[in-house]
Amino acid sequence: MTQINEKRTIIFLHGALGTAKDLSPLMQLLEDKGYFVASFNFPGHGSPQEGQWPQEFRIDLFAREFDQFMKIKKFSRPIVFGHSIGGYVALYHKANFEDSPISQIITYGTKFNWSEKSVAKELPMLDPQHLQEKFPQIAELLMEKHGERWKSLLFSTAHMMQHLEKLDGLSKEDLSEIDIPVTFVLGDQDRVVSTEETLLTSNKMRKCQVKTLTHSKHELERSNLRELSEIIREALE
Repeated sequence: MTQINEKRTIIFLHGALGTAKDLSPLMQLLEDKGYFVASFNFPGHGSPQEGQWPQEFRIDLFAREFDQFMKIKKFSRPIVFGHSIGGYVALYHKANFEDSPISQIITYGTKFNWSEKSVAKELPMLDPQHLQEKFPQIAELLMEKHGERWKSLLFSTAHMMQHLEKLDGLSKEDLSEIDIPVTFVLGDQDRVVSTEETLLTSNKMRKCQVKTLTHSKHELERSNLRELSEIIREALE
């Protein structure tokens, strides 16, 4: 336990439809630089053996599970890196949990515009039949990650996104109350998250900066991980 306390701890939160394994290459880069790294799967993600299926996907549910994870592991002042929805969960936790121990947040490709129009653009990629017909490789990858419940995962994620703004949306007041350093990182080729929504959100926060990751798309596996690891390190200095 002493060894862990001597290092700075970074908890990595995966994105929608992902698992903790997606973060392993980036985690390794930070671990090689002397950081203690940790991660876990949100409810309903990963193999069926990893837990019961939640009644409903909610940012609040993911944040509560994340809270339990930190308490069980006894993390006192962790840094949190969140990809996509993972970043939203970290911000939601800091804004809504009075005893949140998070000391700093770094996000990559986190979406903040959850309007009906914006979400509608993403829904076709959350339709199992559409994926199997148009993008069979993506369907196969989801099946490998999540087993036979991959279709349920898509339906539940679509439902969460359609209701996120109303149920668990971060308000202007929520964002303004987050008083820890926050860094938003956005891929220069990200077609899911816009620069505009990222800057609008950052302007509502006390201690927020925005960084651009070159040669990078929304998906973590299609991003410049070495440059991202350097951005993370610079933000923590």
